[in-house]
Amino acid sequence: MIVKIRSLSFILILMSCAALAGQPQSYVGTWLTTVTPPAEAGVPPFTLLLTLHADGNLLASGTSGEFPALGNPCHGTWTGSANGIEAAYVCLDFDGSLQQTGMDRLRATFKVDEKRQLVGQIGLTNYDVLGQIVFDACCAGVEGQRIEVDTSKPVVPTAGSTSLRWRR
Repeated sequence: MIVKIRSLSFILILMSCAALAGQPQSYVGTWLTTVTPPAEAGVPPFTLLLTLHADGNLLASGTSGEFPALGNPCHGTWTGSANGIEAAYVCLDFDGSLQQTGMDRLRATFKVDEKRQLVGQIGLTNYDVLGQIVFDACCAGVEGQRIEVDTSKPVVPTAGSTSLRWRR
């Protein structure tokens, strides 16, 4: 009986280690990034939240001016090594009336630099709602920081702080 328990425990430990070893842990997490499209695109830099899961899944959400009007949900996958990662994901585009205007297929390469920033490039192919290519562009620059827990700031108000009203 003890041998069976030890064997089962050993198998569970191996399975846990294998799951965690799916992707390099230095990339796993949520990154607050700035995407800078090429100058010829005429689009200003915008914010992209990028979440890289240990199992290779990717979630992203970005906002910018006219394109995409309201930001967009993005889903995809990534794979990596100590030298960098490659990602592929799809984003849905919407207009100001919340009507889908098309989608983007993106491909990206990232690495973590010496400052622990995520840096890389994103290329994009844009499709209309019928699936026809509107344009294919390369490459926007990406740079950002991992969102980390800041234990130096208390969750409760400190003495002398003013109460602010939260608004939506």
